[in-house]
Amino acid sequence: MGIFSIWPGIISTRSRKCFFDILKDGSDGNVKLNTVLSIKPSYMLKIKNEKNNYLKVLLIGDSCFRKF
Repeated sequence: MGIFSIWPGIISTRSRKCFFDILKDGSDGNVKLNTVLSIKPSYMLKIKNEKNNYLKVLLIGDSCFRKF
């Protein structure tokens, strides 16, 4: 119940696809332009500047699951 209140979009298949596409695309270090454009600039800066990989995943989750 708690994760649904934090990330309401987690039940949406489109949001989950966004999340996994970003993780898959960025895992090799090369990110496609399509992926970059799917993330808000404010989240991109936070993700880029974050050193902790766990927090990067949380920020990606915020970026995908908090928008519908």
